[in-house]
Amino acid sequence: MSAAAGIPGFGRLIPGGSGPAGRAWLVTFTDLVCLLLTFFVMLFAMSEPDPRRYAAFAQGLPGEAAPRQDGEATPRTAFNAEGTDREQAIDLGYLGRVFESQMAGRAELANVRMTRREDHIVLALPSDLLFTSDSAELSPAGRRAVFLLGGIAANLGNAVDVVGHADPATPGPRWPSNWELSLARAGAVADALADAGYQRDITVRGQGDAAFGEVAPWLPEVRRRELARRVDLIVREHRASGEQGGLP
Repeated sequence: MSAAAGIPGFGRLIPGGSGPAGRAWLVTFTDLVCLLLTFFVMLFAMSEPDPRRYAAFAQGLPGEAAPRQDGEATPRTAFNAEGTDREQAIDLGYLGRVFESQMAGRAELANVRMTRREDHIVLALPSDLLFTSDSAELSPAGRRAVFLLGGIAANLGNAVDVVGHADPATPGPRWPSNWELSLARAGAVADALADAGYQRDITVRGQGDAAFGEVAPWLPEVRRRELARRVDLIVREHRASGEQGGLP
């Protein structure tokens, strides 16, 4: 007999007594508590968060601005590891002016198009400048152009991507698809950048003709295909891995 059984009125606190058979009501009570918890979880899941409280919370997290439905930008998105782990490198505005000054007056770079994005600079090198038809071997003029740009990139601590693109035309028998052709051309440009002095890691990608729809649709088809055949040199705002450099 337990000590609690000797307490006056204790039997009335536990329905059915204190024995094992008398505690069967605990199973029903536990089920009831679980059902109540499930009910409140469902209520919370179906509720809509307060936009003001969410905006205040998101503003304190690292990340990039994201558009809302009304067209404006929210203060911040959710946690962004890239935004916290990667250090800022040379300012892109300054780099843009450096590239512009270096390309000015150089016939080899006359057809290189530079575009400034929010977090990177794109230098679009026409494939017709870099390669002969259906080839992934740099022509003398293409090697000279990449060498000039590589001389600038060699002084950068910024991360660099090289992305190859192609038009929708079927490639020659040497290439199974436009993706292989664009990747091989991107690799050739990356190798030439390394030869020109850029010794940090380079990300190389082939896009094939996947981005052809983004080429200005108002232009004639022939011109669109010319613009689609290119290798993009993308200079990021964050630092590359390995030894860091910098422009004076």
